[in-house]
Amino acid sequence: MKNNLLDLTLKRRSIRNYLNEEIDDEIIQEILNVALTAPSSWGGHPVHFIVVKDKNMIQKIAHCKAMGAAPLTKAKVCIVVMADTSRCELWIEDASVASTYILLAAEQFDIGACWIHIRNRDGQIKTADEEIRDLLNVPNSFRVLNCVALGKKGEFKNEYLKENLSFENIHYEHY
Repeated sequence: MKNNLLDLTLKRRSIRNYLNEEIDDEIIQEILNVALTAPSSWGGHPVHFIVVKDKNMIQKIAHCKAMGAAPLTKAKVCIVVMADTSRCELWIEDASVASTYILLAAEQFDIGACWIHIRNRDGQIKTADEEIRDLLNVPNSFRVLNCVALGKKGEFKNEYLKENLSFENIHYEHY
């Protein structure tokens, strides 16, 4: 049986180095279209995205995290993934699913992507979440879960092999 989604997930790897080439706006929009189809708790769609292409602003966003944002400094696009917590109790889950959709959609277009954790991470003075919200004028009811760094792949990693998957982690009926 052909499983296109499995084939895509076997190929998808975190890419942290990018070529100095722009990503077509049409591809960015298609990635976002996929993200907008992500399910959300009670169908509330509380997840919002800020697409940042300005290199100086991407650098400022990366600086909002005390450590671990190096891939952003090389990215051509940063997608800030956040949710309106006034509309949703399960914002972390909803934003996580949408972020995963972004990662998979990027791979479909052969765009490198890397999830950069923001929630519960230190910033320079405040939390990384607070600093990014301040920088981008995000309302106080929102929380930033992560940023996704995007760029044309500047590194290549081997695909996962189906036979190397952790099948021992699958349990039926009981542990």
